[in-house]
Amino acid sequence: MADRFSNAVKVTLALRAAGRCSNPDCGAVTSGPGLEPDRAINVGVAAHITAASPGGPRYDPALTAAERAAAPNGIWLCQTCGKLIDSDVPRYTMQVLRQWKAEVERRAAEMLAAGLGSADDPIELDLPSLETPDSLLSFANPHITRVGREDELAELDAFLGTGRRFAWWLWTGPSGVGKSRLAIELCRAVSGTWHAGFLRDVAQSRLGSLQALRPTLVVVDYAAQRGAWLSDALFQLSQRDRGAPVRVLVLERAASGPWWDTVQRLNRFEESEQVAASSYALPRALGGVSRGDARSLIRDVAAQAGIVLSSTNVEDIADHAESIDPSGRPLFALIAAIDWLDENGVSAGRDTALRRLLSRMDAQTAERLPSSMPPGRVRNLRTLATALGGVSVGEYAGILKRLQSPAGLLPGVFDDFQAVSVDELLDGVRPDILGELYVLDRLAAGSVEQHAAMTLLRLAWQASQDAYHAFVERTAADHRGHGQLTSLLDIGECQESPVPVARLTADTVPLLRRSDHPALTWIFDRLTTLQEASRQPEIDEIVVTARFRFANLVHGEGDASRANELYTAALADCEPAWPVHTGILNNRGITWLQLDRQDAGVADFTTVIDATTATDEARACALNNRADTYDDDDPTAAVIDRTAVLKLAETTYNRRYIALARRARALWRLGKHADAYQDIDTILATADIAMEQKMAARLQRAQWLIASGTPASAAPDLETVTASNRNFDSVESRAHELLATLPGR
Repeated sequence: MADRFSNAVKVTLALRAAGRCSNPDCGAVTSGPGLEPDRAINVGVAAHITAASPGGPRYDPALTAAERAAAPNGIWLCQTCGKLIDSDVPRYTMQVLRQWKAEVERRAAEMLAAGLGSADDPIELDLPSLETPDSLLSFANPHITRVGREDELAELDAFLGTGRRFAWWLWTGPSGVGKSRLAIELCRAVSGTWHAGFLRDVAQSRLGSLQALRPTLVVVDYAAQRGAWLSDALFQLSQRDRGAPVRVLVLERAASGPWWDTVQRLNRFEESEQVAASSYALPRALGGVSRGDARSLIRDVAAQAGIVLSSTNVEDIADHAESIDPSGRPLFALIAAIDWLDENGVSAGRDTALRRLLSRMDAQTAERLPSSMPPGRVRNLRTLATALGGVSVGEYAGILKRLQSPAGLLPGVFDDFQAVSVDELLDGVRPDILGELYVLDRLAAGSVEQHAAMTLLRLAWQASQDAYHAFVERTAADHRGHGQLTSLLDIGECQESPVPVARLTADTVPLLRRSDHPALTWIFDRLTTLQEASRQPEIDEIVVTARFRFANLVHGEGDASRANELYTAALADCEPAWPVHTGILNNRGITWLQLDRQDAGVADFTTVIDATTATDEARACALNNRADTYDDDDPTAAVIDRTAVLKLAETTYNRRYIALARRARALWRLGKHADAYQDIDTILATADIAMEQKMAARLQRAQWLIASGTPASAAPDLETVTASNRNFDSVESRAHELLATLPGR
C-alpha cells in the first residue's frame, strides 16, 4: 500500500507554497477560478520527496509510513513539474527538492511579513551552447571536453558555499585562457541547485535589486565595458539582507585601469568599503593548462574532424601550440590543432594561423548566404558587432534607427539571412583575439575595405563609447604589434567629444608595454593635435596623464634615471589640483630612492602628504612610502607615519592593510609586542581587508609566537592558514613548513 497524503496535508503544502509551483524555474500559479462562480480549479499536486511506496522515485526505506505521508515529505508543484521530477531522478534528488521547498516557503514567509504580493521571477540568465561545425573555438561548444581545472572549480565551489548572503569575485586572464569556459562549466555543474548563467544585457537593470527565490549565480563577462552599471549593482547587492544567496562572478582581462577603479567605487569611500567587504577574495588570475591537458584538447579537435592522431602527431601539434603561445592558453591548443589539420601545412606563427581560420570562417559563411545578400554586408555587420563586444537584435535596430547608418554598408534588421543566424552574426567574430585581428586586417586591406571598416568603427564609437573603449583596450593587449593599431584611435576629428577621444588615446599607452613602441609617436602627436584644437584644460590634464603613463613604462623597464627625468618634465606642466600630480610625485619619489637619493624621495612624499588638494588615498600612499624609508633606521618615525594613514577617513583596504601590517612589524622591533599583536587583531577584525591578507597576518603572528618561545600557541594560526582556500602561495607554503616543525607534529 502506498503511503499517500491526506487532503489536509495537501492543503497545507499548497498554502505553505503560497499556491505556486515550488520549482524555482517555474513558479506557476496552481489554482484559480472555475467557470462557475462557486467553483475553483486546482492544477497543483502534492508530490512526494521520497516515494510513497517501494520502487518509486527516491524511495527511502528508513522512513516510517507516517513519515512518508506527512507534510515534511511533500512538495507542492504544478502537474508538469510533478511529472518532471519523477522522470529525471538523478537530476532532481531529495536534496534538490528539499532546497526548492525550503526556498519557496521562506519566500512565502517573507512576502507575508513584508506584505509583498508576489515573488520575483528568476533573473534572465543565459547558458549558451554552440554546436555548429565552425564553433569549435567557442567556450560554449559542449563537444570540446573540459580538461583539468579541478582546483579552480574547487575554488569556485568554495565561493558559492561561503556563508554570506551576497559575494562577488573577479577572475582575470588574457584572451583564450579559459575564463568564460570555466564559468560556463561551473554554471552547468550547479544548475540543479542554483539558477546560474551569464547575465544578458536585457536583465542588467534587475540585478542590483534582486531578491532571489533560489540561490543565484550570475556571470558578468566583458566587465570593462559595463563598469559603471556593475559598480551600482554590486553596491546595491552588498546591502542585501534578504533572499537566497546571490553570487556574482566577474570576468575581465585584468584588475586594473579606469573600469576597475569605477567598479570599486574608489571615489566614494563609504560605498567602496561596502563593495570591498562583499568581495569574496582578491582578484584571481587564471593561468594556462598543462601540456597533458593540451594534448586532450588536441585529440578532441581531431575527433570532431573524424581523425585519429598518432602520439607523434599529438606531440607535434602540442609543440606548435607552445610555439605560438608559450603561456599554455587552451584556446591556442585548439587553434594549433585546427591549423595542423589544414591541408596547406602548419602556419609559421600565431597570426598566420588566426588568419587561416578567419578565411575559412568567411568562406563558410559565404556558402550559407542567400544569393541576394552581398558578403560585404555580412563582414560589415561582424565588424560593427565585434567592435561593440556583441549586440542584440534590438540594440542593432536601435543603432540603425538613432544613428546615421552608412548607406549600403549594413543589412537591415529583418533581412532574410536564411541559413545564417542573425544572432550569431550580431555576436561578432569570436573568440576576441580572432575578432580583433579580423577588424585590424580589414583596416590594412585595400581602400574599399579600409573605408568601410573605419566608417563602421566610428559608428560603433557613436553607439557606445564604453563598449568601443573596452574593445580597443582588448585589441591593444592582444595585438600590440599590429601596424593598424593606431587606426582604432583615429575615429575622426570628434569635435563634439574631444575629451573622450583623448582619454581613449591616453588609456592605450600602458597597454603597449614598451617605451619604444612605434605607436607612441602617433599617440602623442594625436594628443597634441587634440590639445591645440580644443584648448580645454581637461585635455591638458589627459596629456600629462599620458606622459605619466609613458614614464611608468620606462620605470617598469628598470631605467630609474630616465623615468625620473620624465616625471620631472611632466610635473612642470601639471597643475597641483590634478589628481595625477600626486601620482607623479609618489612615483618620482620611488625613483629617487632607487637612485640613492633618499632625501629627495622623502621630500616628494612629504609634498604629497602636505598637499591640501591630495586625496586621502594619495596621502596614504605617500605616508606608507615615507614610512618605508624609516623602517630600518627609525622605526618610531615609521610608526608615526603608519598611524597617520590609519587616521585618514577615505582610504582603500589595501592602504590600511599595508599600514597595519608594517606598523605591527615596526612595533615588534621596538619591543611593543602587545601593540603589535593588537594590529594583527585589527587586521583580522576589519571586514573589507581581503582574506589572503588576513592569512598573511596570521602567519606573522605565528612567527612571533614561535620566536617568543611559545610554539604551541602558534598552532591555531598556522592550522587556520593551511586550512584556508584563500592564501598567497608564499604564505601557505611557509605555514606548512612552520607547522611541521612544531612539537608533536
